[in-house]
Amino acid sequence: MFHKTLAIAATSFLLLAVSCKKDNNTSIPTPGPAKSRAIKFEVTGNFSGTLDATYIAESGGGTSEDINSLPWNKSLNYATTASGTGLSVGGYGGVPGQTLTVKVFAGGNEVSSTSGTTKSDGIIVVVAPSYVF
Repeated sequence: MFHKTLAIAATSFLLLAVSCKKDNNTSIPTPGPAKSRAIKFEVTGNFSGTLDATYIAESGGGTSEDINSLPWNKSLNYATTASGTGLSVGGYGGVPGQTLTVKVFAGGNEVSSTSGTTKSDGIIVVVAPSYVF
């Protein structure tokens, strides 16, 4: 039950982070180069407990899935209607001091890398920064 609650919380956070936009400028921005929508998530480490990955799916909605073994990766090609993506990995039942590293790749290039360490209660949560298209 804990990991499902964690997944729901992480999905809510990701959806909020990707959908929020600060707009204090009334001028029309100049578009930059198009960002790749070919995304790969990668999770590595030595965590031995139960893990879930929560991320924004190709269509733009949140989803989660169990990570049954490490390393784990997921490749997605996002629709033009999706504004961005993110990944959160959470788990319980690990040994204190175990680690996870979450990487996000866009178009084959690493765009972020975030690591975390299991606490004394055996719980770990690692959230990658949102990637906006």
